[in-house]
Amino acid sequence: MAYFTGNIYSAKLLQDTQLHVILPQDGRRYIWDTDPKTLVLLHGLSDNASTWARRTSIERYAERYNLAVVIPEVQRSWYFDMAGGVQAFSYITEELPLILERLFHLSTSREDMLIAGLSMGGYGALKCALKAPETYGYCGAFSGAYDMNEIIRLSRQDDAPGLLKGIDREIFPITGRREYVPEEYLIPHILEEGPQEGCEFPKVYMVCGTEDFLYPQTEKLKKICQAKLKEFCYEEWPGIHEWDVWDKAIERMLKLYLGEGRKDN
Repeated sequence: MAYFTGNIYSAKLLQDTQLHVILPQDGRRYIWDTDPKTLVLLHGLSDNASTWARRTSIERYAERYNLAVVIPEVQRSWYFDMAGGVQAFSYITEELPLILERLFHLSTSREDMLIAGLSMGGYGALKCALKAPETYGYCGAFSGAYDMNEIIRLSRQDDAPGLLKGIDREIFPITGRREYVPEEYLIPHILEEGPQEGCEFPKVYMVCGTEDFLYPQTEKLKKICQAKLKEFCYEEWPGIHEWDVWDKAIERMLKLYLGEGRKDN
């Protein structure tokens, strides 16, 4: 596999931004006669573009499934077109696919495009996939922070998890509201609106550890997804908000959507 770490300029983010790219290349282990599909992996709130590669076996999975893996970076934007900041949603759904096609000659056809993420990125992946179903055909949402108003409430408690502290102060530049996130940005509202005319929602695979502090949010959203999505798969197993869960989740997602792949020698 080839692994690139570099910087590109994004017109949507109005800045240089980091991009990690894994590409099938050398054929030492597997010889493929098909072009790779493309997986966009979204980072969490306290992560950056390097964390998926540092904390999981994603490069090995990419080799097994003949995948190009792209890990963009959007800081703490929550994958929004921010009221007072960058256009992270448009970057992931509009600009990034064009960059991948032009720079790396990757397939960006809907049937070849997967998106997945964890925590903040779990919310981001699901929002991007549901609001831009013409772009992404498959979605993985892991331990997602789906109810942002509940996240704000939790962040204000004295015993709030460390990664949530201060989030309530970040909401205004993201949404233009100081106290809450408007309903139109929440996943249940997006599902209720339905996909744009002539398109279907993507296939969705959702995972959460049963001891995760975000598990109650996943439980609520799971029931809505089951009612609104034609192709929806949910799994859970023991685990907290941790990489052991997410490494297993991305491997299981790829197996679900791409089959067994090539076995390691």
